[in-house]
Amino acid sequence: MGKDGRRRRRQQGSQRTRDQAAVRTATRPAPPKPKNWFQRQHGGVQTLVVLGVTALVVGGHFFLWGAVFPALGAAVGRVPVVSTAAGWLFGGGAFIAWGVVAINQDTAKPATVKRLHVVAWVWTAVAVELFPTGYANGISLPVDFWAGVYAGAYGVLLTPVALGVVALGWWLLVTKLAGRKGEPSHQAIGWICVGYAALLLVWGSTLLRT
Repeated sequence: MGKDGRRRRRQQGSQRTRDQAAVRTATRPAPPKPKNWFQRQHGGVQTLVVLGVTALVVGGHFFLWGAVFPALGAAVGRVPVVSTAAGWLFGGGAFIAWGVVAINQDTAKPATVKRLHVVAWVWTAVAVELFPTGYANGISLPVDFWAGVYAGAYGVLLTPVALGVVALGWWLLVTKLAGRKGEPSHQAIGWICVGYAALLLVWGSTLLRT
């Protein structure tokens, strides 16, 4: 009896230790998410970075419309389909890039996803520079190229509206009619981005046609 009692007490003590360890593991707070380079900088550096990026975007807008678009439009302006696609690519390509990121988010290697994010953010910066200001409206471009550029530019401007329409459509078709709960998967979001970019290209190909 004495040996059995000591054995049971040792077993109970071991079980109690395991239970306490499990409780500590369950209640242990999640490790903080590592900060990126921008978040690790102090306020002054962050302000300089924001101002520098803003200056680059504004300067890029004038360079894009004043130098790149006229030269590229003249080069591809004689082929309507190519001209429209080339103009659309500056804005529509950003949605394609984010679509590729979302589609590969769960399957690609972390390094690959990181590179895809860099490409998408750079392309987004170019798309933002398409903002049709008065300076842009005064630039003379071939009609087909102009249609592609403006389809991409206004596609970027209408992104909040497009997101609202997609969210409403998902709620009606998937949540209410199909009875499925939950948010769309990364793959679904990616294909939505690709579909939106394709829709902009179709719009650009019919813009200004009579």
